[in-house]
Amino acid sequence: MIAGLGTGFLSNILILFFIYSLVLLPSAALISYCDRKLSARLQARVGPHRTGFLGMLQPFADLLKLLQKRSAWDWSWEDSVWGSFQAMAVYASLAALPLGSALLMDTEMSSFLPFFSALVLALGSLLLGLNQATIAGWLGGIRVVGQVFSGVFPAFIAFLCVGIHTGGFRWKLLASAQGFYPWSWTCLTSPFQLIAFLVFIISGLIILGLPPLEGSQFPSEIDGGVVSHLSGRRWLLFQLSKFYGFLSWSMVTVVLFLGAWSLPDALVQVLEAMEAKILVSLMEFFWLMSKTFVVMLAVIWIASANPRSRVDQMTDFAWRVLSPFALVALMGAALWESWVVF
Repeated sequence: MIAGLGTGFLSNILILFFIYSLVLLPSAALISYCDRKLSARLQARVGPHRTGFLGMLQPFADLLKLLQKRSAWDWSWEDSVWGSFQAMAVYASLAALPLGSALLMDTEMSSFLPFFSALVLALGSLLLGLNQATIAGWLGGIRVVGQVFSGVFPAFIAFLCVGIHTGGFRWKLLASAQGFYPWSWTCLTSPFQLIAFLVFIISGLIILGLPPLEGSQFPSEIDGGVVSHLSGRRWLLFQLSKFYGFLSWSMVTVVLFLGAWSLPDALVQVLEAMEAKILVSLMEFFWLMSKTFVVMLAVIWIASANPRSRVDQMTDFAWRVLSPFALVALMGAALWESWVVF
């Protein structure tokens, strides 16, 4: 029995390492490159073009440069606690990410883990600010937590709208309720689901502190806030955890509202008749990641064309605008589904 537990634990570690090294890091490099190229196009600049073909190796050059830098502050036990919170959030949600029909974990609670991970990352940012022993760090950590909690409520209400439509919260149930074609996606099944989709994606930007809704983490605010003393490897870890939140939230958005990993039924039937289950899983994964990258690039494009907002503006917007719209969407979705059933 002990040997079986050890083997299962080792296999889980290997699977998570495989996803982290072959999914998260390459995705971060790709989105970083596309972000810099897109921002350069919008600002009439060239962007990265010297490192590798068309500057495609620039993210790897930046990674090596950050790894070589040493922080002015020595690593302390508070940093270890912060790193533990980051690892906890990544491990807990990475195992439950919807990476296709061949899921690592599919329970009624799996789809709730992204919310818990966002709260854990917020608590880690609070500890990061307190660790700096400066007014800017303390206030920055408190502002991050306040911004996160203001965005969680409307996001959770929008999430419940999807549960009303599908009748449950299992990943496979959420995916099977949708099809390959856009008119079968959840966000287009009713006007209330479309409102829930917009509320969910905007709330995610507030929760994760992503541009243009990054007021609590913007360096010019209160002398830098939680990022005032980050450099080198610390800055790399902070940015990587932030990107992971962006990637996982975009992936969850695709599964909830944008058709998940659904392929054309005729194609799936042909491949299953050929007993090519591995090929089906790989195609589902690449289709899911393609839509996830499209969502991320769309968010980056919109952020590049809009000014940044202050943290008080974002919290007011979350409570006074997003939350009422989310509640209207929830009531409307419930009435819509009851009317359809009737």
